[in-house]
Amino acid sequence: MTQAIATADEHAVQTGVVLIPLNKLKKSPKNARTTPHSKAEIEALAASIQAKGMLQNLVVEPELDQAGGRTGFYLVQIGEGRRQAQLLRVKRKQIKESEPIRCVIDTANDPLETSLDENVTRSAMSVMDEVEAFARLVDGGMTADDVARRFGCTVRLVEQRLALARLSPKIRAAYRKGDINLDVARAFAINGDHSAQERVFRQFAKPITHAASIRNALTAGRIPAHDRLARFVGAEGYEAAGGVLVRDLFEPDIVFFDNGELLQRLAAAKADALRDQLATEGWGWIEVQLGHGQVEGCAGERLHPVSCKLKPAERKEVEALEARIGELDEKLESADDDNPLWAARDEVEAKLDALQEAARSYDKKLVPHAGAVVAVDRDGRPVITRGLIKRADAKTIAKLRAKTEASADDGGGGESVAGDSQLENDGPRLSKALVERLTEARTRGLRAALASNAHVALALMVYVLMRQSAERAAVPGVHYIASDWIR
Repeated sequence: MTQAIATADEHAVQTGVVLIPLNKLKKSPKNARTTPHSKAEIEALAASIQAKGMLQNLVVEPELDQAGGRTGFYLVQIGEGRRQAQLLRVKRKQIKESEPIRCVIDTANDPLETSLDENVTRSAMSVMDEVEAFARLVDGGMTADDVARRFGCTVRLVEQRLALARLSPKIRAAYRKGDINLDVARAFAINGDHSAQERVFRQFAKPITHAASIRNALTAGRIPAHDRLARFVGAEGYEAAGGVLVRDLFEPDIVFFDNGELLQRLAAAKADALRDQLATEGWGWIEVQLGHGQVEGCAGERLHPVSCKLKPAERKEVEALEARIGELDEKLESADDDNPLWAARDEVEAKLDALQEAARSYDKKLVPHAGAVVAVDRDGRPVITRGLIKRADAKTIAKLRAKTEASADDGGGGESVAGDSQLENDGPRLSKALVERLTEARTRGLRAALASNAHVALALMVYVLMRQSAERAAVPGVHYIASDWIR
């Protein structure tokens, strides 16, 4: 076998291995592969060559001019990706542009047929053979970083291959046999327990093709990161408390909270902190609803806050926040759901809500006889509903309101029993049965009006459903009318 530096006037060598300077190699116009290699492919080839050298020779032919004479350059029939990788190494100053490259000169075969044969007549390596080979490298002392550097791939890709290599032998054998596909094999990697993998494998009919079913079976008891309580607590808070997050190496968006009991405790502690804040406001009772329950025994009405006059600085801040929301809404008019500006908008809106909430106040005389509820919405955001009145407290609140109104009518005088008696005796008194019949008649009239105006009825229905979904609260006065129309 001949090894020598090929020169432009070398005519004797028709075939054999020679060393040709890199700057004397060109891409062959007759190469069957016209689609260029990706940047990642060239990066991987460059890393492999840097670590292990050229494992395969390039196949080239001499370039000829129009007269049939040699130009001194060689056209690469096979190995254009490796030539590009070597040029990348020149750019990185790892080698010189005249670096000798091992080549085989072939003038006997058609370049188009040669390049086509090299790309078509090949057998891909089994995935399991590949991942097990990676595992043997790591078992032999290499780190994932070492393997990634030597093969020009990411550490995450190496970890994915190692996860497949660590599957139960029965699962790997099932892949080779065709009982599972690659997506299903990846799903099995979500749980490293071989006994759990084999148990789930036995539960499904073969071949198994639905990866999500396997993933669900292997993560039973774990809480997905998109769960509302998981969002409420947050991954950082959960991990800070010693919780473990289980991440799917093959699906970055799939994350599980491993300890459901710990998550519940952290959610309860965070809700209790909100309860303590509400207690300082003086509410008579406070309930925490981390489930989907509803507060029992509440009346149809609520206490409503009165908006206080904003200070000039606060008013200026509100205007700035509203203007910012307007700007973001314009930018998000045709934006995708994953646009980061949505998070920025939510943050600005939360600041505006907090500022407006701070400017509202409740009647201090009535607050001790009403209550508040702490809940969590589907996005993990805390929802605080103030001013709820239980039916047992409705009469007390009505009397306090009447006393306040009487005091105002008397010019701020005392609230005597005689005054209360006078207030109760003013005007005609209606029986309870008559009031109920009049109320029913009014409700029927409103329902009839809604039935004759579809646009108003639809708008009211959407409003009621929105309030039920967003705030888990009925709409005082119209809830029963709208719900009856919906039915």
